[in-house]
Amino acid sequence: MSPGIRRVLFLMFFLSGFCGLVYQVVWMRLAVAAFGVITPVLSIVISVFMLGLSIGSWAGGRFIDSLVQRTAWSAAVFYGLAEFVIGLGAFAVPKLFGTGESLLLTAGQTDSFAYLAFSGLVLAISILPWCVLMGATFPFMMAFVRERDSRNAESFSFLYLANVLGAMSGTFLTAMLLIELLGFRRTLWVAAACNFTVGLIGLWLGCQQRGLAAAASASAERRPEPQPANPSSARVRGSRLIQWILFSTGFSAMAMEVVWTRAFTPVLKTQVYSFALIVFAYLGATFLGSWWYRRDLKRNSTWATASLMSLLVITVFFPILAEDARLVKMEWSAAVDAPSAAIVLASICPFCAVLGYLTPRLIDEYAGGRPAVRGQGVEPYWAGNVPSRKIGPPEMPVASMGLSSQDPGTARIRRPRAWRPAGALSVFEALAYMASWRIVP
Repeated sequence: MSPGIRRVLFLMFFLSGFCGLVYQVVWMRLAVAAFGVITPVLSIVISVFMLGLSIGSWAGGRFIDSLVQRTAWSAAVFYGLAEFVIGLGAFAVPKLFGTGESLLLTAGQTDSFAYLAFSGLVLAISILPWCVLMGATFPFMMAFVRERDSRNAESFSFLYLANVLGAMSGTFLTAMLLIELLGFRRTLWVAAACNFTVGLIGLWLGCQQRGLAAAASASAERRPEPQPANPSSARVRGSRLIQWILFSTGFSAMAMEVVWTRAFTPVLKTQVYSFALIVFAYLGATFLGSWWYRRDLKRNSTWATASLMSLLVITVFFPILAEDARLVKMEWSAAVDAPSAAIVLASICPFCAVLGYLTPRLIDEYAGGRPAVRGQGVEPYWAGNVPSRKIGPPEMPVASMGLSSQDPGTARIRRPRAWRPAGALSVFEALAYMASWRIVP
């Protein structure tokens, strides 16, 4: 694949990741305005978002090859169409929220079962289709990369790097700049314009590739899959272990975000911008880890999975050390202390960077750049790890932990219990770590 095409694909996935986080942040705030600042509403939004990404990743990888063969269209055409429809969501979702809000006026109190059930249904109908298409963009573009270069087995990490960088930019710019300057509606317009631009580029790439796509896909189907040097059951066990590792790290990362948000509140306070910094630090460290993996990959000297898992078990405890009152200032009445904020944010970076290295490494190695081949492409691996990659918006953890509604003097951290979530999660990952020494290279 030519350097020019690689730059174009990087830009496309950067913009795609940027738009995804813009939508997540803005839709969350619109949902709060329409259905109430209550934990169930916030939880439903983030759950539906993650569900859509997972379904789209699975379905996109499962069906893209058959779509290309039946239509003789390039996978880039389907990618472009998906981006176009995602852009329409910028206009449709606010309308759907408004309609749902009107319908819920007769559903009773906001804490009643009927209200919560109907609001959950409205939220799911409103945002799930667009989230499914967001999840499908990864396997669609990976299929296009294989059309251009059938030997490319590292497309996931390349696209992942661009997507995380875009998500990091979207988080920071949306919370700090776009909403303040443009408001919700025009911020969504900016994201929609980016989606439409990416969609046009995808259609242009697809038109260039048309005629070659079906032949390339059929040739890939006829070509036998490369067999491992030792075709034993170890490969199968290793594949299952990879899915377990990806699921466990995704679960742990999402859970740790909630732990960090609560534990860092005395330092970062309860401002929206403060929690945006946590997400920004998370994604920034993930980007650096992914970049480091791509660098080692070019040198053919990547870290072993077992070593990375051992680092995860260690670095998960760094934020606890950063909470030491001798290192940071935790005075509720005072403003945010910049050095203290830098310390607690830096404490999560090693854990996130290792995750950013480990995830694309595993998927590159075991999916081999395939969106799905007999169920063993990227979709079974990435669909299980989605929750750790698309982290929730800044507002969600605040309300979910109940801190935003409390008096600052009464919302405090119970120190004796602070280590328990991290300890439990480290044990959870240690199980996969010990098994990885035997199965995963």
